[in-house]
Amino acid sequence: MELGDDQLTVALFQDFPIRRTWHDDRWFYSVIDCMGPVTGSPRPDKYWSDLKRRLLEGEEQFDVYANGVIKLTLPKQDGRRGKTDCADREALFRLFESVPSKNAEPFKRWLARVGAAIVDENPSPDEIESRAQARMRLEMMDRRLHQLVSFRGVVTREEHQAFTDSNYAGLYSVLAERDLLDMRGWLPVDDARDWMGFEEIADNMIQRAQTAAKIQRDNLEGSEAINQAAYDIGVEIRLMLQRIGAAMPEDLPQHKRLTQGQYLPELRGSNGWGPQETQSIPPPIWNEEEE
Repeated sequence: MELGDDQLTVALFQDFPIRRTWHDDRWFYSVIDCMGPVTGSPRPDKYWSDLKRRLLEGEEQFDVYANGVIKLTLPKQDGRRGKTDCADREALFRLFESVPSKNAEPFKRWLARVGAAIVDENPSPDEIESRAQARMRLEMMDRRLHQLVSFRGVVTREEHQAFTDSNYAGLYSVLAERDLLDMRGWLPVDDARDWMGFEEIADNMIQRAQTAAKIQRDNLEGSEAINQAAYDIGVEIRLMLQRIGAAMPEDLPQHKRLTQGQYLPELRGSNGWGPQETQSIPPPIWNEEEE
C-alpha cells in the first residue's frame, strides 16, 4: 500500500504533514504527528511518551490504549513501515483535553473538517468505475481546455498554472488551487479532482465547458483576458448554486481517492476504455520527462 492511496494518505495542517490511515470505516491519525502542531514541541515523540506516562500515573489512571489509541502500520521518514500509535478523531479530542495549548482548538476544527471528508466508505466496483469515468471526462476537458488556451497566448508552465488557479478561484471563492488544497488539508502534490464525487465533478465540468465556450465566442487572447473569463464563469456558477440552494463545491464531501490508473486510459492498458475513448484524450500540455 503506497502513501496517498485510498487507504493511506497524508493530510496537511498548516505546514505539518499528518499521516493517517483508513481503518475500521474511519480515519486514524498518527498521534505523534498530531502532537507536533498542537504542542509546538520540537520532540513530539518524547512529548507523547511523557503524556502517556503522566496520564496513566495520574489520579484518573487513564490508559490511552484502553481509550481509543491503537497501533497501526504507517510509513516512517526513512521509508520503512512500522507500528505507531494512532487515534481516531474522538480519541484525539479526548487527548487534547490534557494538552494545554492554544493550538488545540484550531487543530480540532481542522480535524473535524478533514475527518468527516470521506463518504461511501465501501463503494461497489460499479460505483468506483462510474466515478472513474466521470473523473476521466473532467481530465479530458481540462486537457482540451489547456490546449485551447495554449494557442491563444497561454504558453509557459506558470501561465498554465495561473489559468488552473482561475478555474478554481471563482467557483470555490479562493485565490488559487493551492488555497483549495489547504482548505481540505491536502499536500501540495494532491490533485483535488481525485477526491471529488459526482456533484463536485459536475460543477467543475460546467465551469470548464462554459469557460471554453466564452473563450471561443469572444475570441479571447492573452492570459489576462482568459484568466478573467475563467474566474467570472466560476463566480456565475457559484451564484447559481447559491440561488437554487445547492451546496458550495468546497462543502461537498470527498470520496476515496482515485488513482491515476483507475481513470487514465493510457495507464489502464487494454482492460478499460475502448480505443476510441483513449484516442480522444489529448496528451498533457507539459511533458515532465523533457524537463
